[in-house]
Amino acid sequence: MRVLIVEDEAAVARKIASALTEAGHDPKAVHNGEAALDEVRKTPFDLIVLDIRLPGIDGFQVLQRLRKQHLASRVLLLTARGALDDRVTGLELGADDYLPKPFAMQELVARVHALGRRYPEEPVMSLRVGDLTLDLATHDVHRGAERIELSPRELMLLKVLMREPGRVFTRTELCERVWEHAHEYDTKLVEVFIGRLRKKIGDPPLIHTVRHVGYTIRSAD
Repeated sequence: MRVLIVEDEAAVARKIASALTEAGHDPKAVHNGEAALDEVRKTPFDLIVLDIRLPGIDGFQVLQRLRKQHLASRVLLLTARGALDDRVTGLELGADDYLPKPFAMQELVARVHALGRRYPEEPVMSLRVGDLTLDLATHDVHRGAERIELSPRELMLLKVLMREPGRVFTRTELCERVWEHAHEYDTKLVEVFIGRLRKKIGDPPLIHTVRHVGYTIRSAD
C-alpha cells in the first residue's frame, strides 16, 4: 500500500518508513499537519499513519479535514498511552484504528497489514491527469478525444509519471524505473523521451521541468 506517515519526530518517522518498506509497502513521511494535507491533495494514499501530537495543525484537525473531503484513506492514529479520550475522539472523527505510544514496530506493521486486508484495494483500470488518460488494460492514450500513439518506452515513462501526478521525479529515478539496468541507460535519454512525450501530448503542457531537480506531470487547470 501507499502509506503517508505524519510524525513530527524525524527519527521515529524514519524507523516507521524503514519497517513499512521492508514489509513491502510504499511509505512517505512528512512532519506536520500542513504538509500532510498538501500531500493528500496531490497523491492518493491507501493508509495514513497519523500522530495526534503535531505542531500547528494537530492530528485531530488533519483527520477532520480528510473526512470532510470524503477521502477514503484508512487512518491509523498514534496516541499517547493511557489517553483514552484521544482514542475515543479519534475513532469518532473517523479513524480506523489506533496504536498507543510507545509501540513495538512489529505491532504497527501488523496493524497496517490488518487494515489493508479489511479494505481490499479496487484495481485501478486507468490513469488520468487533466484531459489526458491512459488505459492500463489496452495501453491506449488519449488527450481529450484524440488518440496518441506512443512507443513502448514512451508509454512506460508516461505511466510512471501519471501514477503519481504532482510528484517530482529526478532523471535518475526515471532511468531506474524505465531503463531498469544501469548499463542500459543514460540520464540524457530521459530528456530526449520527455521531449517526445511533450510534443505528442501537445498543449497546454502537462509535463513540467523542475529546475535542477527533474520532471513532474500535473493538470493544466
